[in-house]
Amino acid sequence: MKIRMKAAAIALLAGTATVAGGITAPAAFASGEAPAAVSDRGDIRAAGSGSADRTLWTSNRAGQINIHWDWKSSADGRTYYGSFWGKFYDHKLDGKYVLLQAKWKGQGWTTIRTAANGENFSGDYSKLSGLNFRACLQGGNCGAAAW
Repeated sequence: MKIRMKAAAIALLAGTATVAGGITAPAAFASGEAPAAVSDRGDIRAAGSGSADRTLWTSNRAGQINIHWDWKSSADGRTYYGSFWGKFYDHKLDGKYVLLQAKWKGQGWTTIRTAANGENFSGDYSKLSGLNFRACLQGGNCGAAAW
C-alpha cells in the first residue's frame, strides 16, 4: 500500500509542480471566492485564499473520498499553495482500489493517492493553478470533478 502511495508521489513529482507529499495549488471555492480569475490575455491570477470540503464518488458509487483542501495565493499572484486531506471509503469490496486523482493547469488527471477502506491521506502543494480532484476505481469508473 505505501509503495503505491510513494509511486503516486513520484509520478506527481515528475510533473511540473513542486510537491511535498502531495500536489500543488488549489482549485475549488467554498469560501465564496472563485479560485482564479482569467484575464483577457488568458493569464490566471490567484484569488486570495479559501477552503473547500467535498464528497467525491466513483461513477458506479462503489468508492467514496471525503476531501478537504485549502489554498492561499502565492507571492506571484498567479499560483496557489496549500494542503489537502481526507479519507477513503470502499463500499464494494471487489478487490479494486479507490484512487484520488488531481489535475491542475498544464497536467491531466494524475493519481496522487490510493488507500484501503477507512484510511486517511494528506499532502501539501505549491505553485499550481486550476487544481481539481476526482475519485476513480482502479481500472476506471471515474466520478465527477470536485468543481
